[in-house]
Amino acid sequence: MYLKRLELKGFKSFAKKSEFVFDVPVVAVVGPNGSGKSNIVESIRFVLGEQSVKSMRGKTGSDLIFKGSRTISKMSRASVSIVFDNRDRVFNLHDKSNSKIDVNFDEVVISREVFSDGTNRYMVNDHEVRMKDIHELIASVNIGASGHHIISQGEADRYLNANVKDRRILIEEALGLKIYQFRLKESRRKLEKAEVNIRESEILRRELSPHLKFLKKQVNKIEKGKQLRIELSKKYNDYFSKEDYLIENLTNKIEIEKKYLENKLNEVKKFFLEHKDPEKRIYHKEDDLIKKKQIFIQDWQGKIDINNRELGKIEGMLSLLEKKDKDDKANKSNNKNFSYIQIDFLFKKILSLLSRLNDKNILKITSDVEKEFDKFINVDESDDNSMNIDNSLEIKELKRKKNVIVDATKEAFSYISELKSEINLLEKKIVDLNNEERESQKQYYGYVALNRELDSKREILSNKIDLINKRVVDRNEEYNEAIVLLGKDIFSYQRVLIDSDSLITEYTQEKFRRDIERIKIKIEDIGGGSGIDVIKEYEETLERDVFLENEILDVKDTIKSLESIIKDLKLKLDLEFNTGIEKINVQFNKFFKLMFGGGSAKLESLLIKKRSKKNLEEDPLGFINEDDTKIEKEYGIDIKVNLPRKKVSALEMLSGGERSLTSIALLFALSQVNPPPFLVLDETDAALDEANSQKYGDMIETLSKFSQLILVTHNRETMSRAHTLFGVTLGKDDSSTVLSLRLEDATKYAK
Repeated sequence: MYLKRLELKGFKSFAKKSEFVFDVPVVAVVGPNGSGKSNIVESIRFVLGEQSVKSMRGKTGSDLIFKGSRTISKMSRASVSIVFDNRDRVFNLHDKSNSKIDVNFDEVVISREVFSDGTNRYMVNDHEVRMKDIHELIASVNIGASGHHIISQGEADRYLNANVKDRRILIEEALGLKIYQFRLKESRRKLEKAEVNIRESEILRRELSPHLKFLKKQVNKIEKGKQLRIELSKKYNDYFSKEDYLIENLTNKIEIEKKYLENKLNEVKKFFLEHKDPEKRIYHKEDDLIKKKQIFIQDWQGKIDINNRELGKIEGMLSLLEKKDKDDKANKSNNKNFSYIQIDFLFKKILSLLSRLNDKNILKITSDVEKEFDKFINVDESDDNSMNIDNSLEIKELKRKKNVIVDATKEAFSYISELKSEINLLEKKIVDLNNEERESQKQYYGYVALNRELDSKREILSNKIDLINKRVVDRNEEYNEAIVLLGKDIFSYQRVLIDSDSLITEYTQEKFRRDIERIKIKIEDIGGGSGIDVIKEYEETLERDVFLENEILDVKDTIKSLESIIKDLKLKLDLEFNTGIEKINVQFNKFFKLMFGGGSAKLESLLIKKRSKKNLEEDPLGFINEDDTKIEKEYGIDIKVNLPRKKVSALEMLSGGERSLTSIALLFALSQVNPPPFLVLDETDAALDEANSQKYGDMIETLSKFSQLILVTHNRETMSRAHTLFGVTLGKDDSSTVLSLRLEDATKYAK
């Protein structure tokens, strides 16, 4: 690989397009001061990515653009292109993923443009790239924007002027080890980023931890609720299966009973249609009276039923109250104290019985009277008709109400009895008048009685139907509540086949329902709802925590890998650096002796002790222990020289000329150990006398065997060693103009 061409347009004093062809080992650029010779050197710095405008003698990017003259207008941009021969394919990129840059060509053209607003554009083979890509690309062939291969005027002794740390950096670049520094820097950057990431991830995990624990507790409660819901769902399934079975059985029984009643009623109706009432036919007035009295009896019977229900309630209340007075009652006298009301009731009862006396039932009435007297005489003081003056007012009031109801009931029975007596008389009258119709009447009234019985059963059946309907309503309400509690998706009732031998009653179902209520209360205590949002949040938070945990593990692995890479790079860098120093010292000593006619010179590693931040925090006094593993060791480069016939070993004791010769010796040593593709020397021979210029020229010829040399010089001896001269002058248009002369051709022409 070698440098083929350099093209400038609008760069500083080069307004017009100017081309420099480098097809010989040594090229010299000559011309008067101010003609623009150094602008050529600066254009090379510029195109190779130099970022310091100051190093190119400018303040801003626009200072690098041609400012215009009397005949040429001011330009809006400047461009420089440098062309390398790449037939041996030495250019390469460390970042293999960068598919934008293709350097698989015989020529590699690197271009850079700067615009009046200071912006820049970089190109490789006409494809726009980043500045970073340019630096990495040229580092792969041991060159750089301002490295060891470009030495401008006044920079020849920068290796001597640099401190030990910077001097090591310069020598690393000269040895072509800058690529390792790039990789180290990139690896450290990735390591720092990884350490930041792991800290951030750990902070996030610590922040998530309390919330995750809280969500876990909530999820546990929800899971418990789920189990209860599953249990409730099973209970409901069994409950509804049995409830439906029970309702169905009860309904079937009612249907059978209903059908039976309907058949019987149809039979009765059919009879009444076919057989007219004999009494109506002969004595319809008596028949109408009987019906009216029967209606009165039904009314009174209804009142009796109402009184009986009310009486039952009162007796229940009296039973509770009388238990409180049990001891008092036990101490009372056994003597019977009959009240006026009791005696009066007895006489009325006897009179009522006696009023029913006739020939046929005299014995029965007499027996009933005897029973009433016996009942009256042997009545217990706690009997409902007894009067206990020691009872509480509440008991008295209840007994008063009870007596009123009993009296009313007796009165109703009396009226019923009277009505029945009247009916019997009417019926007897009809029987007496219609003896011939007796059998017919007997059958007729048999059906009348049957009809009454059927009406009563029909009423009972209606009550049963109401109860079943209520049971169905209650069942449906419970089912709707089950859907609310468990949801349509969770609760799906499927009827279970019930064994016909299973004992399912209203009592067992009520017990079942109480179990269901207990589970519902537990669910309510835990908190209603499915908790889908909480579970989702818990799963997302847990997933985030697991992700962070895995990310931390991955980053830790990455850190270990990066630390290993950094360690390997450092070892490789140190190994190659130390090997390079040995080679440099051989050439440095050789060139030093050549320049000074004797003496010696060498580079030495120097330990720079540096305290890590962590160690400084632990030991604020800053004491350094050689064995302290927390001390970061760093090495610099020192220069040791011994001049012939002088006791001089320190650089500070060298004169200006001696420093210049030492710098040239080191510069040439570096260039010969790790030759760059080309070497630019900008008036580094300015301070040399004639004898040293000769030595300088000899070294140039030696170096030209390893690198292309571009020499900016006023020295005749140096010019004589060049194969081509580029003359630079300032034209009438105030822009730089280039003339080239191949010395071989000039020699032939002179001969």
